[in-house]
Amino acid sequence: MRCMIITTSSRLYARPAFASASLIEVGHPRRQEVEHFIAAVYLRRYGAQLRRFLPQFLVYRDADGELMAAVGMRLGSAGGLFVEQYLDEPAESALAACMAVPVARSGLAEVGNFAAISSGSARALIPQMTHALHNVGVRWVLFGATRGLRNTFNRLQLGTVGLVPAVQSRLRDDDTDWGSYYATQPQVVCGDVAAGHAFLLERQALRPQATCPGIDTLPYLMGVGACVHDSANCSLSHTAMHCGC
Repeated sequence: MRCMIITTSSRLYARPAFASASLIEVGHPRRQEVEHFIAAVYLRRYGAQLRRFLPQFLVYRDADGELMAAVGMRLGSAGGLFVEQYLDEPAESALAACMAVPVARSGLAEVGNFAAISSGSARALIPQMTHALHNVGVRWVLFGATRGLRNTFNRLQLGTVGLVPAVQSRLRDDDTDWGSYYATQPQVVCGDVAAGHAFLLERQALRPQATCPGIDTLPYLMGVGACVHDSANCSLSHTAMHCGC
């Protein structure tokens, strides 16, 4: 497997008005709202008709409760990952071979269903996501990334490592109409969560502040003094008017 190092460039960190964050599980009363938000972004951006979603969503809203950004998550310990369909071996084996370090599946997670109302919100989502993954002990994150999403990571100076092209014909039993998504030539990429988190703290892109009691899986909210949790379950077990990556 050929590993491709994607270089980074310097850009300012966007800080839109995220007023609350929540983890939305399957069965949550607001789950459908978030699925519709993500689906609408992909429909507008790619003409895609999403029918399947990752099991957990990290969701950000403004002060009026309107959705600004969301991303889906699945831990490697929870079972098979969507992105593993693109790989010839388990994700931990592919990562270990590429990075030349031992990789435990328990330290893996995949993210996807990236959706935001603007490119600024998309950039702001990435540090928040990095912190949330770091909080639950994730060392490596994998995802399918369009050129636009890879460029967003680059602008934040968070380098990613390309593993393989994300080829649509590798998908099994997939009934999704992906529209023009695969025309963007997405790649399966990985990121070092620990290194990214340390970099963001050094650059003060993450600001320490009071956390909500008992909710250690929620991320910091940049420049916000309170956080809201929409679910009784707090376990963390894919640019026009909208930005879908």
